[in-house]
Amino acid sequence: MNLSGIRKVLKQCGLKKTHAKTMGLWVSCLGLLWSSAIPAQAASIDLLRSLPLSVEGYASAKAFPEKFTTPEQVIQALNSTPVLLVHMEAIRRAYHDLDPGSQDKLLDAIHKRRMTNEKDLMLGFDHGYAQLVFKQNKTGLFFLRKANDFFQDQFSALAYGMAEVEADLNLEDSTPEVTTTRKLDAMFKLADAVQRDAMKHQPGFWPSYIQVIEKMKEMPAYKSFSNRDFSLVYVPYGNAVVPLGGIQSSSQSLTTNNPEGGLTSASFGSVCSPEPSPFDLNATVGTGASVAQQTANLNGYPALIQFFPTSVEKQYHVRVTSNTGQPLANFRAHTIPNRIVEDLDKDGVYEIVVRQYRENPLQPVIVYRATPCGLEADQKILDNFQ
Repeated sequence: MNLSGIRKVLKQCGLKKTHAKTMGLWVSCLGLLWSSAIPAQAASIDLLRSLPLSVEGYASAKAFPEKFTTPEQVIQALNSTPVLLVHMEAIRRAYHDLDPGSQDKLLDAIHKRRMTNEKDLMLGFDHGYAQLVFKQNKTGLFFLRKANDFFQDQFSALAYGMAEVEADLNLEDSTPEVTTTRKLDAMFKLADAVQRDAMKHQPGFWPSYIQVIEKMKEMPAYKSFSNRDFSLVYVPYGNAVVPLGGIQSSSQSLTTNNPEGGLTSASFGSVCSPEPSPFDLNATVGTGASVAQQTANLNGYPALIQFFPTSVEKQYHVRVTSNTGQPLANFRAHTIPNRIVEDLDKDGVYEIVVRQYRENPLQPVIVYRATPCGLEADQKILDNFQ
């Protein structure tokens, strides 16, 4: 606060020479001076420390102690795997588990570990990530950038993007509303991360990524980015979204016909031995009438797709039956009836595609393919989101 500002506050206090020895007035005035001189607390975000990453798919992570108690345990965890996601989670847990003295010893050990081989960028990654987590040391970004340039995998890009989001707000005093160069680069790195994972998926990436995106929604500058449907990177829209002859109103009630029969060979007129059904064929929502239905030719097999209202707004209970009336599928989906069938492979064969990123980002896409034995969920697509 400059001199004129101080004079203004003194005037507001009404202090005069005759008040100089009035302790109460001086205390009140000093408080006003202090609150005027200190700016309001800036907005901040915590990604590196607060978000537990999904590492259950890695044996090395399963071997973590329930709680780290020594720096040596953390170093052993870092040395046990080349998966950077596991390194990130080990360092995050160490921040919460270790006392301040042990934290300092860990940082020293990670630094000495890097110095033994400065060309090993995995050691540099650990050093940079730990500096950011424990000390909010901005130099950690340098090491994460070098590691990302070298590894070029989804986890190096995720770590660097997360760190940039934090640094922009916490260390560079930007505001949540203003788009900065750092914010733009963070979005680029995070978009790059999901592109890399779509090319070669690794366990734990998607649920970890979604946590980051959900947290970023708190900041207006990231609004358009965080509202993207990132599942389209894995499963782009099909070659054609087929209306299947249009939507027809229907008054048929949702009841299961012969649910014990399941996916019998009669369902699609085949003599194959069906796999166990991936669907709950017994599912029901009562006796309400369907709001729409469509006929579909799924890989040469005729089927009827019906949409029934549920108690959840914009959610349908979808039932698929064969031409013989056998139940093939029962599932719930937030979708509109004329967008549930797509030709994903551009081969003229249509799949049932349930897109629900907005409602359930952890399981954003389910694809059901027609086989001689009935409808089967595409497990490879489901695995992308584990």
